[in-house]
Amino acid sequence: MKHHDLDFELEADFNDLSAEEFLYNRSGPWPQPAAHHPLGTVPSVLHLPMDEMLSWWLKIGSRYVIDLITYPFIALMKAWRYGGLKEMSDEDFVNYFLHTAYSKYLVRELTIKNIQLFSDFLQPEKEYLMADFSAMELLKPNENIYCEKSIALFEIQNKTIKIVAINLRDYIVTPQDGDLWALGKFIVMQGASVHLNVAEHPKLHFPMDAINAVTKTALPKKHILFQLLYPHLELTLSLNYQVLNNPTSLLENKWWMIYSPFPATPESLRNLMVIGYCGLKENPSYQKYKYPLEGPRKIHADFGVFHEQYYPAFYDFAEKVLEKIPQNDPLVSRWANYIHHMMPSFPDGTEIWKENNLTKAVAVLIWDLTLGHAADHRTYSEIPIYHNPMRLRVSSPITKDSKFSLDKSKAVSVLDQTKWLMANRLFYETWNVTNLTDVKYEFADQSLQKCSLDFQYSLKRIEESLRTKNYMPVNQIPSSIQY
Repeated sequence: MKHHDLDFELEADFNDLSAEEFLYNRSGPWPQPAAHHPLGTVPSVLHLPMDEMLSWWLKIGSRYVIDLITYPFIALMKAWRYGGLKEMSDEDFVNYFLHTAYSKYLVRELTIKNIQLFSDFLQPEKEYLMADFSAMELLKPNENIYCEKSIALFEIQNKTIKIVAINLRDYIVTPQDGDLWALGKFIVMQGASVHLNVAEHPKLHFPMDAINAVTKTALPKKHILFQLLYPHLELTLSLNYQVLNNPTSLLENKWWMIYSPFPATPESLRNLMVIGYCGLKENPSYQKYKYPLEGPRKIHADFGVFHEQYYPAFYDFAEKVLEKIPQNDPLVSRWANYIHHMMPSFPDGTEIWKENNLTKAVAVLIWDLTLGHAADHRTYSEIPIYHNPMRLRVSSPITKDSKFSLDKSKAVSVLDQTKWLMANRLFYETWNVTNLTDVKYEFADQSLQKCSLDFQYSLKRIEESLRTKNYMPVNQIPSSIQY
């Protein structure tokens, strides 16, 4: 049978379904090239159903308005009391890279260039990790603000790591370099903060918009795949739209935005987002985005072990539910083809039926929209802002200067920290609307309802036997991306 004959056969299957059997009568949201950098970023959804926009404003947007009115004075007072940056020990610094989303930046692959750069500090019998924020030099900083590249070298020691050295400009600083070492750590923290916001964390948000929109528009409401995914798609399209396209988005970084803490122009920030998706050649710290079909990425830290412990529960749940869908279900095949067309790393309608790819694709999607996304926010929002500057108003010396003196009270301004506190309150702290453990799936099959109960029980059982710090309590995991 020819390919176009299969298409005609599939269209006949669709004819058996009325428009009313779909969420938006087959006229729902649909992905299209992004408004900013259409060739360098993932597709976005620019035309949203009115009821989704209204729901977002009632459940999330209204909180923004209230906090914009009530919180600025509180943020200002907190920033004034902080009085700038505070002493950050090497132990504090290391813990931020072991126990927060910053651990995503720890890579084992040392390039020849980096081996040469740190040749005086590398010992053959030891293992090392690097955190590379070289792309900071591509940003165009605002007036009186600095954005410097940095590379941090860590030595692996049993189950922990030790910070060894930091590359600034064309020289290396170590713990023996006093205030210059202190500044180096703050420059690395700034690089990590900006990268997480603009280059790394967006990979959990925006690639999933295509799947969200296609699921709501192309699958009938009574389809098992729709019923499984729909509770995890709530509010996300509208939230992502506001972040990417609203003229008052914090990405626009206007001078008057009391909630936008970024250090650079909006154009250069969006360029860094492109780098997050497209990667940098010959730099393992900047990998091209690929749909994570094999599950959460490998993270060389306790934070990664946490996700590795939880992910099997998501996989088992998806597998048990999806086994009720007949092999080669034409609606699922068409669903996968639609998504693959916009995200080539997602399996197409043929590949989705091979090697448990449907289960893999759905399991990692649910994990991403719930625990994966939320744990990033929780761990990031808990880093003290006096250790985690988004802006720096002092630069490293052009040449290494043993007499360099750092005045931490002048390294950031009160306004810088006020904006950071406002952003943390509005966008980074975890504000759940619906929790994962409260989700009620619309499964007609009672055995599938039992699967959902088993899933919630599995999450709680894993929490009781965690081998790591509890980065996200089970009863605080949201059901979808809600912040």
